[in-house]
Amino acid sequence: MGDSERGRRHTPDTEEVCAAIHDALESLPLLSSPTDVPFGDGLYFFYEDGETSEHAADGRVVRVGNHPKRQAGLVSRLRAHYSGNKNSSVFRRILGGALLRRRDPASPCLAPSPGKGHWEHQNDKACERCQPLEKEVSQLLRSSFRFRCVKVVDQEERNDLEKVLIATLAACPVCRPSATWLGNHAYSDKMQSFGLWNSDHVGGPPITAHQLERFRSLARASLEAFDERRDT
Repeated sequence: MGDSERGRRHTPDTEEVCAAIHDALESLPLLSSPTDVPFGDGLYFFYEDGETSEHAADGRVVRVGNHPKRQAGLVSRLRAHYSGNKNSSVFRRILGGALLRRRDPASPCLAPSPGKGHWEHQNDKACERCQPLEKEVSQLLRSSFRFRCVKVVDQEERNDLEKVLIATLAACPVCRPSATWLGNHAYSDKMQSFGLWNSDHVGGPPITAHQLERFRSLARASLEAFDERRDT
């Protein structure tokens, strides 16, 4: 059984749990700048224009992100996405590769194979032909993406939650990508199959009832952090 088939299997309550995750997030402010985040440790959840779901008025989550290896790295990770370059942000490489593949699947910047061309490969330099993608990716993020953040200070807990949240969202049969989703041009077949800008952890164990309640509690506490900043 392939990864995609495993990911599409779901327990009877998968839709309900996915809806609960979106509901917990919906109380939080929808942000467009890393400077709007009032805490340094947490998970972030991207939303994308055109990607809808009956689970949430603002649409489905399209990417779950983390800063898994160091503390106080949430804001800097988001800044790398919005204002960095392809080698400082996996998300930027994936977005740029999808933009390029949609426009020109035969581009030499994508050769010799998906994920191996100099644009999509970590630490390879962008050439003169694909260098303009950096500006295009930044513009795309600012115009078409928004995000929410949940404060999770403990690194082990944060890493565990990231895994099960991705797995649960990917398994939901309701939160499917639109026909025009840019991710349909991503180099990863997992992204295309599961409808997330994530490939790691899809097809993995879903969130447990205990973890879901903990996530709800963390989301409520995060809202208090946003309220405190607004009141100061």
